[in-house]
Amino acid sequence: MQALIKFFVELCLLRRPPQDLPASEMLLGVVLLADLVIGVLVGITAGLSWLTSLLQGLAEILLMLMALYAALTQLKRRPRFLQTATALLGSGAMLGLVAIPPLSLNPTGSQESDLAALGAFLLLGLVIWGILVTGHILRHAFSITLGQGSAIAVAFQIVAVTLVSSLFSGV
Repeated sequence: MQALIKFFVELCLLRRPPQDLPASEMLLGVVLLADLVIGVLVGITAGLSWLTSLLQGLAEILLMLMALYAALTQLKRRPRFLQTATALLGSGAMLGLVAIPPLSLNPTGSQESDLAALGAFLLLGLVIWGILVTGHILRHAFSITLGQGSAIAVAFQIVAVTLVSSLFSGV
């Protein structure tokens, strides 16, 4: 377990490629569950209900996995799916854990404070870092540049946030 956590830390530091992960459905399931649980914790810390956090997390994961599977299949690289999906979910879980302390500073709350501003600044940095990590993973999955992978990550993030927030705006 410690080696797996170390791998995901190194992946998030752009030191390891996703293909260093074993192609394991069981590992994908464990990492998917971890990402979902951490996503719910992030949502609760941000002030959402646990149910809304869970539904949003499920929707985001489903959207990401479907888009990844479709793209890899279209480009005839489907054998890379398990490792790429595991890397994306595992890095998402790691970055989610790191996001909890800045979120606890209430950066989206109604009261302005220096701590809230610090939390917002740290969250912006995490969003940018998450885009780079996703770009790094996509670079290896699709044999493209880091810039191209990051551009895909930004586009996907915009689509995912728009879709998920419109789906759950009344929840």
